[in-house]
Amino acid sequence: MTMKRLHWILGVSFVGLAAVIAAPAARADHDVDFGVNIPIRGDMGLFFSISSRYFDRDAQVVSHWARRYPNPDDLAVFLYICSRSSEKPEGVDYYRRKGLSWYQVGVKAGVPPDAWFVVVDRTPGGRYSRPYGQWNRYRQNPRNVVRLSDQEVRDLVAVRMSHEYYGVTPEIAMNWRRQGADVRTIMSREYRSRHHGEWRDDDRRDGRRDDHRDDRRDDQHPGDRHDD
Repeated sequence: MTMKRLHWILGVSFVGLAAVIAAPAARADHDVDFGVNIPIRGDMGLFFSISSRYFDRDAQVVSHWARRYPNPDDLAVFLYICSRSSEKPEGVDYYRRKGLSWYQVGVKAGVPPDAWFVVVDRTPGGRYSRPYGQWNRYRQNPRNVVRLSDQEVRDLVAVRMSHEYYGVTPEIAMNWRRQGADVRTIMSREYRSRHHGEWRDDDRRDGRRDDHRDDRRDDQHPGDRHDD
């Protein structure tokens, strides 16, 4: 091997090594410590900051649409549909005002059925049994129609948000939701547990164990729309 070729090989190797060293580590979640930037408005202000980061929307935009959707679960669903479609927020809001269910709003906005679900090892039970059963049948044959109630859509978005923002397993995210808390409480409580050292008194079951002993159904809302 000539000295010139040896120098060329060493140079290429150095560039490759430098690229590996310089490459940023892949993020497993979106969670950051907001520090002193957290608005002093309790859980709602913190939820606005978390939603702003997760949905890639300005916090003022999140706050604006929260006036239209004061229920945190509905706000999260609205922002999720906006993030997964090319429809403008005003268009998504228009479909909802027409009386469509959240799932049908998503259909109008071009959100595919798969977008509502996170992959799990096995079909979960409790409140997730029906929607995941529908999704399983849809994946086997796209002619099988998926129909989700407003509450099922809220549950699925809360699970996805917890799973992707904090990097927890879908099973843990489902167990958080099963305790009956809205998505604002779930996200804020976990944030304070991680960054302020506040102890969570909920059971952090990891569930490859699918435990729905506390699968509470006290979170229905008046005016919910159902497509079943």
